[in-house]
Amino acid sequence: MVHIDFRTLISRAGSEDGARVLFQRMIASLIRIKFKDAREIRPCPGDWGIDVLVGELTGVSMVWQAKYFINGVGDVQKKQIRDSFKTLMTKAEENGFIVDLWTLCLPCNLSTDETKWWEGWKKKNEKKYNVKIKLMDETAIRSELETPDAQHIARHYFEPDTSIIRKVLEELKEQPERALECLPDQVMYEEALFIKKLKAGGASEIYSAKTAFFNAELLTQEVFDKGDSVEINSIQNLKLKLRSMWETRFNELSTDKSSKFKNLYPGLMKNIEQQDTASLRSPEISATFLHKQGMVHQMANKCQVGWAKNFRDEFGEG
Repeated sequence: MVHIDFRTLISRAGSEDGARVLFQRMIASLIRIKFKDAREIRPCPGDWGIDVLVGELTGVSMVWQAKYFINGVGDVQKKQIRDSFKTLMTKAEENGFIVDLWTLCLPCNLSTDETKWWEGWKKKNEKKYNVKIKLMDETAIRSELETPDAQHIARHYFEPDTSIIRKVLEELKEQPERALECLPDQVMYEEALFIKKLKAGGASEIYSAKTAFFNAELLTQEVFDKGDSVEINSIQNLKLKLRSMWETRFNELSTDKSSKFKNLYPGLMKNIEQQDTASLRSPEISATFLHKQGMVHQMANKCQVGWAKNFRDEFGEG
C-alpha cells in the first residue's frame, strides 16, 4: 500500500504554494470518484470561495474548499475559513443559487481546542444559512485514498514516480501573464484621492493610472477572496517593497534643495517597470508591472504615499 503523508506534497512540489495546488487537485480527483460532474473552479477574478463544485451556480450546488493547513488551524487559518465560507454565502445570495453542502478539506487532524472551535462554528453557521457543513480532515482523506477506487490517485501523488507532479509544476510555470482588464467607465475614479494627488502634482494623462489602480483592486480582491496565506503574504510583501522604493526616493528628494519632486512619480513608475521581473518578481502572484504600479496608487489612495513634500498636510494622514 502507498504511504500517504501530506507533508511530502511540499517537497515534491518545491514549495507550500505548489503543495496547495496539488492538494486541491487531489481533492477534486477524489470527489470525482463519487460525483462524475465534479469540477475545479478557476479564480477569474476570485473563486467565490469555491475550489470544487458539484451541481450548478444557477440552481443547487455542493461545494468543497481545500485549505492546505498542514500545521493545524490557528487564528489566521480560522479567519481564512470564516472568510471563504462567508464569501460563498454572499455570492450565493447575490447570484441566486443554493448551497446544499459545504465541505472543508484539511491535510491535518484537529486538536481538542480546534475541534471545539469547529463544532461551535459549524453549528452556528448551519443554523444561520440552512446549509449542511462537513469536515474532511487528514484521517478522512487518507481513508478515501486507501479505498480500491482511489488507489490510482494515491499512486499519482505519493509514489516515488512523480511524473504527475512534474506535469502540474510545468503547467504552473507555463501559466500565461495575467490579463489586464479595461476600465468599465473612463470617468471612474475621477474623485479618488490618488487621482487628485496626480493632478495636484501636474499629471495631465491619468488613464493608465486609473487602469493600473483598477487592475490592482481586482488582483487584491481575488487574492483575499481566495484566502490563501501564501498569496496574501506575497501581496503584502510586494507592497512593502513598493513603499520602500517610494520612501527612498521621497527622502532623497526631501533633502534636495532644488526640489525636484516633479520627478518622483514618473521616476518611480519607470523603476517599477524596470524591476518588474527582477527585485519585484513574485513567484506566487501572477502580476504585470501595471498591477504593481496600481498597488502604489492603492497606497496613495490611503495617503500612505504621495508625490509632493507636504502631501500629508494637504490630503491627510496615511
